[in-house]
This record gives sequence, C-alpha cells and structure tokens, in this order.
Amino acid sequence: MSAAVRRILIGLLAAWVCHATTASASETGAAAVVHAIPGLVPGEGFGVERGYAPSPLGQVHYQDVRPTQADPRQPVYVLLHQVPWFHVYYNRAQAELARRGIRSIAFDTPGYGLSARPRSPPDIAAYARAIEAAIDHLKLKRIVLVGHHTGATIGVEIARTQPRRLARLVLHGVALYTPAEAAARLAAPHWDQNYKAEGAHLGDRWLYLTGRVAGSPDSIQWSVLSLYLAGDTEWYGHHAVFRYDMGGALAALRVPVTVLSNDDDLLDFTFERVRALRPDFLFNHLSAHSSNMAFDEPVPWVAAVVGDAAP
Repeated sequence: MSAAVRRILIGLLAAWVCHATTASASETGAAAVVHAIPGLVPGEGFGVERGYAPSPLGQVHYQDVRPTQADPRQPVYVLLHQVPWFHVYYNRAQAELARRGIRSIAFDTPGYGLSARPRSPPDIAAYARAIEAAIDHLKLKRIVLVGHHTGATIGVEIARTQPRRLARLVLHGVALYTPAEAAARLAAPHWDQNYKAEGAHLGDRWLYLTGRVAGSPDSIQWSVLSLYLAGDTEWYGHHAVFRYDMGGALAALRVPVTVLSNDDDLLDFTFERVRALRPDFLFNHLSAHSSNMAFDEPVPWVAAVVGDAAP
C-alpha cells in the first residue's frame, strides 16, 4: 500500500473519531449502532475522550472512556490490542467496563490504527516504552493492564520492567512459542497488499480469515480493514512478538496475573504451557465462540477481566 493511500485511510478514520470526540454515547445515538464504528462507543452513562500522547515511537493515539459515576475504588484499566487491530477492538468492552463504573483507556500500538508509524521494526521493549510514555503523559497512577496477543506480550514486558505501575496484569492469549514455532512464523511471507482488480485483494483477505478464525462478520470486516490501514509494515508487531523471550519474561513476573483463553482463540494452545510455567497465576478458560472475544462477546469477557467469572 502506498503512503498516500494509507494517509487517506487514516484521514477517514480520524474524521470519524473527531466527529465523536468528547461526546457522550447518548448524544450520538449509539444505542442504535449494530456494527463497530471508530469514534462511536455504544451505550450511555459515560463520556469519551480521544487524543494523542508523545512517545519515543511517535504519537500514540488513545480512547479514554470515563463513566459518569466512576467507582473510586477501581483502578484505570489500560487495554492493549492484538495487531493489526487498533482501539476499535475494545469499543464494546470499554462500554461494558463503563457500565460497571470503571474508567478504561485503549491505546493504539505504534504502527497501528491512528498512532504514528515507526521508521524501523521496534522490538517489544520499544513498544513497551512507548506505552509507558503514554501512561505517564496521562498521569495514570494505578492501573490494571489488559492485553490480547501482541498486547499481552507488550503488557508482560511493562509488568516485568515496571511492576509498581500495576495493580494486576490480565493476559488473553499468551505468545509462548517453542523456538521452532517462532522461527516458522518469522519465515512466513508477509501478506501481499498490492491492489487487485475490483477490490479482489480485500476479498482474498476476507476468505483467508474466515477459513482461519471464528467470529462475527463484523470482526472479520475490521480484521481486514485493520491490516490495510496498517499498511506495508503491518508485520512489525508480530515479528517483535516472535523474537521476544516470553518464557523468561513470564518467569520473572512479580505482579498478580490472570491468564484467559477460550477454545477459538488462536493462542489457546499455549494456555496449558503457561500454567505449567507459572502455576501460581490465576487461570480462567472461557466458553466463547470467537477468536476476538473482547470484540464479539464483551459482556462475558469483561466479567472475566474484572474477576466476576469463576475459573
């Protein structure tokens, strides 16, 4: 994808975001929304603010959802997405957290969504420093850090190096690969983002995902759009994950950790590996039928994240 086309896509998303910035969901008629829309968090009883925080990897975009009546006993929940998704992945989950009186902030990982694009492939430590800088900019003191796949890996690194920031770490889908699995993933070709006649490149990606992941058509739609929005460097985040020493990092953690998974999550096969490595963590295997549970099934997902759902 050319830089010009990527700028157009980012501009369109930014227009949606700016249209709803600082507006409450009730003011925008979100209750009638069926499909996920950037800039529109479904529900009422909360305010939404979007903005940018400086970081070593450029500006980091965030979506801050604050309940009208926040529970002062609750820390702020910081949400980190899998790549190539961005904050829209957590739109419905943030609405559910707000319904419970919990403030949440979803960051766009550098290189994805509306955040700046790194000039070269970062490692997980660099991504973690960028998110830490954004957290500092927003003056967040006590957080629950929640991550899915790539977001979970970045969360592990933050918890390893900055444990005092965290009240708790929640990981859904932990990238605990064997060396052979990581090497095979690093050797796999990048997705061809060249355009095809009549938009066939979009259909190709849709068909690939429907044969690989479970979930709603809306989740497939945003998976496709997220990839093309990220552009030719969409592989940066995954390669950083494949090169990360997850086993060593998990062994070093000294914060409370909850590990989630479900049958259709693409990293469900690592759930028992993590348990074998750290049996002292809290484990909860969920009944869900989506590879993108936070997006498709936010109510039970949030219940598990906040600790309501029994393991």
